[in-house]
Amino acid sequence: MAVEAEVSFHSGAARLFGTLREAPDKGEGKRPLAILVHGFGSFRDELTGFVELAERLADCGVSSLRVDMRGCGKSGDRGAMHPVWDWIEDVRSAISFAETLPRIDRDRIGVVGMSMGGGVAVVSAATDARIKVVVALAPVTDGEAWFRHLWMSTRGEGDWRTFCGEVAEDRRRRANRGRSRSVSVLDAMAYLPADRRAFLDMSKTYPAFLKRMTLSSVDSAMQMRAASFVPLIAPRPLLIIHSRADGSVPVVQAENLAAAAKEPFNLVLLDRSPHCFWIGEDSVKVQEAAKEWLRQRL
Repeated sequence: MAVEAEVSFHSGAARLFGTLREAPDKGEGKRPLAILVHGFGSFRDELTGFVELAERLADCGVSSLRVDMRGCGKSGDRGAMHPVWDWIEDVRSAISFAETLPRIDRDRIGVVGMSMGGGVAVVSAATDARIKVVVALAPVTDGEAWFRHLWMSTRGEGDWRTFCGEVAEDRRRRANRGRSRSVSVLDAMAYLPADRRAFLDMSKTYPAFLKRMTLSSVDSAMQMRAASFVPLIAPRPLLIIHSRADGSVPVVQAENLAAAAKEPFNLVLLDRSPHCFWIGEDSVKVQEAAKEWLRQRL
């Protein structure tokens, strides 16, 4: 029977919290492990999607570690989340922690990332050869283009330029004062109406979901350029899953990632799923695809 345990480990100056789900011991020796990296502002359970994925992985003999990335959930300074500064280090620290676990095979560690976590998974694998398999789900691969898409879709060019000015001013503020301004997630993300409603609903259902963030978090997210790193993953296998109906992170982000990737990789495009697979009808399909990719290659 699979067993879950609350764990913690250090990454830089921060303490990270996570859930380790170990696959049942069937006398087959040490087990492979997948590190699950949630999206921007989310938390380790990824709206229950990662909980269900962890169960499926355990059933097929793959252990998992789902982590509250720095600035999210219980980890670090809540609301200060820096995916291209801290989260890459967090993944590396999670690998190092996993290497100390007696029932985990340190030579069979993979990573699954959702949304911004997908971009982080790609960059982490490109820069750390200990990651043997990668799954990028609806990945943010160009952070600035992502934010520009959100703002241009709802607010227009003038407001987008004003917001960029606020991010730049906050950068100068941090240089002088060492602190970043905290803002509402809704003010920073400029969601489309449907995504805004979904965010408000998720915030009520999942208290761990972030409601405020620092502008330094936006600054970091806008620097994500995963497509520049993806060629370095080969010859390790990469699976990319995205939806053509994704209104938050356009499918072109996944297509550009695939165009820059080297074999072996696979791009799976869905037709109807929202950005958050876990609240759509394709949730099980995505979980099964990720599970099989890991089961066959770890």
